[in-house]
Parts: sequence; structure tokens; C-alpha cells
Amino acid sequence: MAPTSDLACDGQSTADHGDVDLKIKSALAEAQALIDSRQYSKALKMIVEVVNMCPCDPAGSGKTRHGKDKTCCISQCVAAVKDKDPNALYKVATGPCACGYTWPTCTRPLHAQSLDALAECLEKGEQYVSAFATALSIIRLDPGTAVGYCRACRVLRYLLNNCSLSSNTAVERAVVAIVKGNNNPHSTTRLRKLLCLFVESGLHNTIHYRHSPKDTYDVVLQRMAYNLRMEIARRDPVKEFPAEISAMVFAQLDVPTLSRCLRVNKQWYRAVLGDKMLWAEVRLGRPGNPGRQLIKFFQRRQEITTFIIRDASDFLLTTPKLKLMLQGLPNLTKLCLHSGKSFPHRQTIELGNEDTVVDVPLRPAKLTELSVIALDNAAPVKKMVELNVDTLQALDLVNTGPGVDRAFRTIRLPALKNLRIIEGHLKSKGSFDMPSIEMARIVVATPNLERFHLDGFMTSWALDRPSTPDKNNCWQSLTHLVLGPNLRYSLNAAFAPWNSRFLPPLASTLRSIEILGVMPDVAHNVLFATDSDGLAPGQTSGWGPPRVESLRPNLPNLEVFRYIAGLAHPTVLRDILETAATNGNLKVLELGATTATGFPLPPASPAPAVAVAADFQPLKDYHFAMSENLHTLGLHDFNFHRDQNSRFGTSSQFDGQPFLDWMELFPQLHTVGVYPGQWEGVAPFIMRLIMHPRVKVIHQEYLKGGAWIEARQLAEKHDTTLLHTPKHMPAGWPMIVD
Repeated sequence: MAPTSDLACDGQSTADHGDVDLKIKSALAEAQALIDSRQYSKALKMIVEVVNMCPCDPAGSGKTRHGKDKTCCISQCVAAVKDKDPNALYKVATGPCACGYTWPTCTRPLHAQSLDALAECLEKGEQYVSAFATALSIIRLDPGTAVGYCRACRVLRYLLNNCSLSSNTAVERAVVAIVKGNNNPHSTTRLRKLLCLFVESGLHNTIHYRHSPKDTYDVVLQRMAYNLRMEIARRDPVKEFPAEISAMVFAQLDVPTLSRCLRVNKQWYRAVLGDKMLWAEVRLGRPGNPGRQLIKFFQRRQEITTFIIRDASDFLLTTPKLKLMLQGLPNLTKLCLHSGKSFPHRQTIELGNEDTVVDVPLRPAKLTELSVIALDNAAPVKKMVELNVDTLQALDLVNTGPGVDRAFRTIRLPALKNLRIIEGHLKSKGSFDMPSIEMARIVVATPNLERFHLDGFMTSWALDRPSTPDKNNCWQSLTHLVLGPNLRYSLNAAFAPWNSRFLPPLASTLRSIEILGVMPDVAHNVLFATDSDGLAPGQTSGWGPPRVESLRPNLPNLEVFRYIAGLAHPTVLRDILETAATNGNLKVLELGATTATGFPLPPASPAPAVAVAADFQPLKDYHFAMSENLHTLGLHDFNFHRDQNSRFGTSSQFDGQPFLDWMELFPQLHTVGVYPGQWEGVAPFIMRLIMHPRVKVIHQEYLKGGAWIEARQLAEKHDTTLLHTPKHMPAGWPMIVD
């Protein structure tokens, strides 16, 4: 005996049904062609034969039908949809007729489609009562699918649109038979109401009693509900979804969109306004001037913990607004204020004169993170920091003026862990006309700092001031250090001796060093300089290679080391990296190439430059950097090509094979930064990197135009992420606004 799953309702196998289905589909296509050519009588005869092909109930199995079965079926179903019980039509469809006749039932889609074709043929033949009764028989056949409801609604919609035409006697008879009324406005109202009731019943039954996947009929039924402007068509998610799901959806929206959601209806208003988590973090793009509404907004949003304004150009920062932000939100812990879109160009925001701002009677706040961007006014910045000295853990000062170190003159920030100070508006490139910053003030004010990012200043350490601390005992908890590409070491020998460090000695806790400038004096000062008198960093009594001091940092926990400018000699790197690499702690390494003579390589350019194939081989010279856990490797300004026909070894050709050989030392490698410069042959070299089996991410700035498009296509094929990252790989750590 065959398994039950292979049998149909009449005992025939599914294999036999496959043949029947093919015959039904072929006959329906032929009947549809006859309907399109208006040969309704031929099509009707063929469709009746198709209906009887279904193995579930061939030819009605001898069941007799009475002469008034159409009227009986219509009256029963119409009465059911008018019932207040939404399941009334389903109960009628699954039960016997009032006269005792049992309508056939079948869940085969082709049976319903055959009856739908029959109803279409009757409708186009202007037999509207028979067409409507046939549509109801489809509902009785399977009340869980939308086929019969769509056909019944289509017939009713046609009668509704044409019931005002007194010349159409077929429509008039159908209206009388279905709604028991003549062609008058009252009948039109009844028809429209009946149409809506059938759509509503269809949507209810297909949702609750469906046994097959949704199809195009369900889409048509939903569209009918939408066109009729029915409430059920709106499918309000707040009403249908659990509150937890709605909250997850609303959590993806920004504040302006949430504000619009408040105006949908009362239920949305209560759902959005009542969810405290939605208003814990408020991020505004470019808000206008709120006027007095800001006070009301803060009064209703006491649960706000994070408040961010990305562009306050139209918001117009003022002293009252600043005071309201700090004092009007009792739970506020993170605040970010960006003064305008003019960043990185300086924009002055007038908050009143300095005396007025400083004397504003503000109570101490409890911010843990503060980010101020492009607010070129020292007074409000200093005041905001002073109000949060006991709680600040992260401070981000970007374009806050050249005298930003004055904010640290008289305060202590014992809880501060992360500090970023960037001055973004420099003079011409390479100019020393830069804002200055005294590191002693910052170091004294932040004894427990763990992460420090500095860029855009001429930096120094004042040794002969009473407040200068013991440098050797400062910043013992520092783990991350980032010195940006626009940082300079002070050249004022009278103010800061040449070998005076502008930072405390690096603690053994340091895990990340990122020195991103092209001038080696900053790296020399941070890594090797002492506080003894002597020559300038990197200088001897005359011209020559940079001098390396005897002091060496002990960095066994180092995980990230980035230095773009070439260091004096590979042995310098060995003292810094060997311990961390041997321990397997070193994970990220990005360097600028050097020559073995001790000079950094000149920046790569289209013009011929010194080739270093014989002078510098990373596989040999950087063997001490071998770390089993290193996963990111970058190299700058390199070319290992040597022209044997050139006396000076110069050429515009490019050779990157030694870099590829170096990569093979690191089994965990998956990310590379390749910045060789503008040499011929760099594009094919990057193509080789893309096809490398272990490389998954590539940072570069060389490719453009057609070469970029070709490389992107190749990267997509090899599942490699190719990024255009100018100057160097991403550095630092994210702050509140990043």
C-alpha cells in the first residue's frame, strides 16, 4: 500500500494527478482564448468539462441540485457576511445548504481556478447572478483562499459601477436578486456595503484559515480593501504587532521621524511617547531654532541620557540653551554639540562675552562624555568642562580654538579616560605658524588618562614652571596614543630644550602607538628623547643621520604600532617591537619604508626616486616583527625595483614582490594597507593582493577611474573588501559623534 502522502482524496496517486493537472491547465488556456474571442458558449461548455476533471468530486458524484440553488446560496452567504460574527461566512461555507444540498469541497488550487474561469465566462456573458453564485461556490469549495472572494467582489464592483444605467436589464435583474432592491441610490449604498463586507470577510478567513502560501489573489483582495479605503487595509502595525515588536521598529527611526509618528493617531502617540527607551538617545541632524518649544521638549523628555546635535547652524546656540541642556535634563550623561557645517573651517559662536558666560549660575552636571566640535569660543568650553570635572570619562575637543589647553589650567579630571584634541584649521601645508599647546597642563589635569589623541598643534612641555609635575610618574595607565599627521614638535629652544619630551615616558601598559606624521622629529621625541640637555632630536653636530638616544621604551603589551615616516634604522624598530612580537601581542603594524643608511625614503612620486632593492628588504630587516597573531600589515613609500642599467638605480618601474614575501610570515594576516606612491605597475600589484587567498581587506589610495572599477569587480569576485583610504589606514578610536 502506498504511503498516505502519495494518495489524493479519492485514492488516486499524485503521479496520476500530475497528468490531470496538465490536462486542466491546457484546457483552461484554450478556454481563456475562447473567452478573449467572445465565444462564451463554447468556452462555457469546455470549462464545465474542466471543472469535472478534478478527481475530488467528478460530476458532483451523482448529487442532485435543485432549481433554486443559486438563490438559496446567494441569500445564505449574503446573510452571513452581514452577521456581526466574522466567522459566519466560514461556517456557512463549510456547512450544508439550507435546502439540504451539500456543496463540494476541495483544496486543490486548480479546482478553484477552473470555477473562477467559469465565473469570468458567465460575467462576460452578462449572466451576473450565475457568475456571483459561482463565485460563492468557490468560497464554499475552499473558504481559506482568496480566489472566490476576489471574483465575488469583482462582480459586485461591476454591478455597483453600472447599476445607475436603466438600460442594462441584466444588471438590474442581478441587483434585485442579490440586494433585493431596484436601481436606485438606496441599492447603490447596499451594494457598496455588501462589497466591503465581502472584502472584510475574505481578509479575515484567508488570514485565519489559510492552508497554502499567499498568491496574487491575496494581493488583489488587499488592494481592493485599500481602494475602498477600509480600515482593515491600513494594517496598523501598532495595533497588530506586539508592543515589543513595535518598539524595535520605532527604535530604528530618528527624532524628526518619531515626531511625525506622534501625529498619526492617538494609539501611535501613546506608543511612541510612552516608550522611555526611544527617547534615551536623541540625535538631531540640523534642527531649526526651537524657541520656547525646547523647554517643553526637555520637560517631557526627562529620560534623555544622550543628546547630539550634528549641525547647530540654525539651532543657534545661546547661553540659555546651553544652560538648559546641562541643567534641564537630569539624566543626561552624553552631550555632543557641533556648531555648524563649516567644519573644518572655524566658526565663531557668540554666547555673550566671556565674563557673562563664566558667571552663569550653573549647578555641577554629571556628564560622562562631552564632544564639542567647531565651537570657537574658549569660555563656554571651559565652563562645560568645569561643570563636569568629577564625572567626565571621555572628552572630545575638535576646533575649539588655539587656547584649548587653558581649559585644563585650574582643573583636575580624575575620572577622564579618553581625551581627543584636534585643531583642524592650519595655515599652509608645512607651515610652522600653528596654534601651540602646553602638554604639562593637560597631563597634570588628567592623571588617570588611558587614551590620548592629539593633532594640529605645535606642542611643547614647559620645564621651568612651578606647576610642572614629575614627568616620570605621569600617565602610568596610558594604553592608546595617537599623534596626528599635523602635529609638530616645538622649535623654540629657549622655551623647550631640544631633548625635552613633550609627553611623559611611555608606560609599559601601552597597547597602541599611532604616529601618523611624515616628519620623524615627533616620533623621535616620543620614543627616544630624554629630558637632558643636548642637540635637537635627530641632529648631530653637523648634517648626518638622526641620533638615537640610549633610552628605550619597554612595551611588552604593544598590539598596534603605526609610524608613517621612515624611522632612522631597522634596529630602532627592533628595540620597540621585538618583545611584543615574540610574545604574540603585536597585531597591527604599519610603517614607512627606510633605507639602510639611516635616512627615510623620499616620498614616492611619479619622478624617479632611489630604489631600495639592495638597501631595504622587510623580510630580512624586519624579521624581529614576526608575530604569530599579526593580522594587519601596512607599508608606505616603497619600491623594490632596481634598474641594473642605471648607475643610480633609478627607474619609474615598480616592484612590490618583497612586500608579498613579507606577508607570508604572518599566517593570521587578513588586512593590508598598501601605499607605495605613484609608480608604474602599482595597479597590477594591487590586483595580485586582491587575489591573495588570505587577504580579505585592502586599504589603498592609488586606484582611480577604469583601474578602480576593474579592481572593484575583481574584489567582488574574490570576496575581498577594497577601500579607498587616503594617507593611512583608519586610526584612533570612535568618540560619541563618530
